[in-house]
Amino acid sequence: MGDKVLIGRLVKFGTVAAALSVSALVLLLGWREDEFLYQLIRLTGLNDVPANVHVMEPTQIPWSEVRWSGDLEDPALNESSGLAASNRRSDLLWSINDSGDGPNIYAMTTAGAALGRWSIDIAKPSDWEAMDAFVLNDKNYLLIADVGDNFARRRSVSFLVVEEPDLEQDQTTTLPVAWQVEFAYPEGPRDSEAVAVDISAEQVLIVSKRTFPNELYAVPLRVSKASPVTAEKIAELYPLPRNVPGDEVLYGRAAPYLGMPTGMDLLGERLLITTYRDAYLYDYADVTKAPLRIPLPLAGQREAIAFARDSDATAYVSSERKNRTEVAQIFTIDFGFAAPE
Repeated sequence: MGDKVLIGRLVKFGTVAAALSVSALVLLLGWREDEFLYQLIRLTGLNDVPANVHVMEPTQIPWSEVRWSGDLEDPALNESSGLAASNRRSDLLWSINDSGDGPNIYAMTTAGAALGRWSIDIAKPSDWEAMDAFVLNDKNYLLIADVGDNFARRRSVSFLVVEEPDLEQDQTTTLPVAWQVEFAYPEGPRDSEAVAVDISAEQVLIVSKRTFPNELYAVPLRVSKASPVTAEKIAELYPLPRNVPGDEVLYGRAAPYLGMPTGMDLLGERLLITTYRDAYLYDYADVTKAPLRIPLPLAGQREAIAFARDSDATAYVSSERKNRTEVAQIFTIDFGFAAPE
C-alpha cells in the first residue's frame, strides 16, 4: 500500500490537513512510496522485533533449482500480490494487484504472457493481498483475500470466491461473486498477505505477517450466517527467520523484515510459504516443526507463490513491478529431497 492510498484514506476520514501534511513531507524528503511506508511503519512500531530475538536459518532443502520463466507482460499488473495455478489448464496462472487497483483478476501463462483480465462485480477492494484456486463439487473456483492491514486497524477482513473464468469468456462482463466470508481475529486485527485453501477440511488458512512467531488461522470456506465469523488460531509456525546474525551486513535496515511471509500455498501435506527473501516448505501435519528452506534469487520484491497444477515439487513465484514502471518477473521453482538424475 503506497502513500497515495494512505492519503486517500486520511481524506476519507475528514483529516484533510493531515493528508496535506503527509503529502508535503513525502515531497520534501523526496521519498518513494515504499520508502514512505517503511518509515511510517517503523515509527508506529508495527514491524518491531525484539532486539534479542535471533532466529537461524532452517536447513536448506537437499535440492532445488530456480529458473527465470519470463516477464509479466500486462502493464496493468503492477504488484502481483496473489498467484494461483488454474485448475483448467496447466499453463495458466491467475494474479491480482495489491491495493490501488479495481476488483480485477489477471490471466497469464506460466511464462508471464498476458491472457486477459476480468472484473468482479464488487466495489473497489480495500487491500487485496492473496489468492488461491480450488475445486469444489466439480466446479473450478478462485478465492481472493482482502486481508491486508498494514496498520492493524481493520475490525474485520474478508475473502470472496468466484468461478474461474474460461479464457473464451467475455472480458467486458463482470464476474458474479459466488460467495463471500467476512471474519475477524480472536486477538484483534492482524495483517496478512498469505492465504491458502485446505479443500479437504473446507477451510481457508491465513498466516499473520507481522506477529512473531507467525500465527496460522483457519476460517470455514463457506458459512451460513452473514455476520463476521471469528477465525480459529490453530498453530504458531516454527519461526521464520528474523534478525538472522550477519544479515544486516547484506541487507541493512531491511534485514529484520525479510522473513515476513508474503505468499502461501497448500498441496497435500506440503505447505509452501514465501517471504521477501526465500521460500520455506512446511509439513502441514505439524507446522511447529522446522521447515526446509528453498533459496530464492534476489530479484525484486516477491509477493506471491503457487504450486504448479498437480505438482507438489514445482511452484511459481512472482515479483512486483518496482516503482510501477520497471520489469516484474515470474520464476519457476523445482525442489525435492534429491536431485533428479
